[in-house]
Amino acid sequence: MKYGIYVPNCWNYGSVAALTRLAQHAEQAGWEGFFIWDHLFVADDIPVVDPQIALASIAAATAPDGLRHIGALVTPLARRRPWKVARETAALQELSQGRLVVGVGLGRPPEYDFSTWELSTSAERAAALDDGLELLKLFWEGKPVQWRKPTEGQPASLHAREVDAPAFLPAPLPTPPIWVAGAIQYDDPDAERAATGPSAGGGGRRSAERSVRQPRRPFRRAASHDGLFPVRMPWDNAHPLSPEDLSRAIRLTFPSQPSPPGYDIVVTGRTKGPDAPVPQGDLDDYEERGRDLVVGGDARPRHA
Repeated sequence: MKYGIYVPNCWNYGSVAALTRLAQHAEQAGWEGFFIWDHLFVADDIPVVDPQIALASIAAATAPDGLRHIGALVTPLARRRPWKVARETAALQELSQGRLVVGVGLGRPPEYDFSTWELSTSAERAAALDDGLELLKLFWEGKPVQWRKPTEGQPASLHAREVDAPAFLPAPLPTPPIWVAGAIQYDDPDAERAATGPSAGGGGRRSAERSVRQPRRPFRRAASHDGLFPVRMPWDNAHPLSPEDLSRAIRLTFPSQPSPPGYDIVVTGRTKGPDAPVPQGDLDDYEERGRDLVVGGDARPRHA
């Protein structure tokens, strides 16, 4: 199990200088990774910093033998131009000396409601995400790209139907791993709290039934890349993903076969402080579930 810091790129962390100082402190304290959110807008009067600029500063201010992994979890690739993300990630991989992790997901409202040009449905964003991932990996090869999207029966995508581009040089070396987010879906968190009592940090155990439809496509997508970042939705810092939820996420990703060698599984949660929702004793449970459910593979559970 490896450990990293995971913080927003907004509120008190909506500053390049603040995030860079925190990353340096994390490195000095022996943390192995440093990850930030990727938002462009949250709400009125809330500071937000550009995640790519912040990561560039963090990469330049830390060392490969200190923070071994940095990245954004997660970039809503469906709301980005993949050729621009390809340039950004190649530069970040060079600047970080090979430490970049690229986290991707659909992206969700309301943080982008200020724009009338955003894709409005999950199906549209999923199509754009798959297009973006395909193009991103092609650009990373450092070869000319000729790409065509089939039109028949395909949802609309914000990305182009055709891409003809010269080689994107320099190509990122090594190619950054891609971690894909997938949501373990719950009902309204207030209803769950009323049904289950205190959070795990206060001695209770989250065991509410999920009465909403559980998406499977994000987990199938994650299986074809380098890592899985399962998150609890609706997002609730007081109720992070439980060990039982982690088991479910892994089974959704690899229902009939083990994970490939080197596959990463990422879990977040707070373990310190009077209201910490993850007891220290649960860390062994997370690790065991990650190990037991990928028998035959070589998954590396991480706790951010």
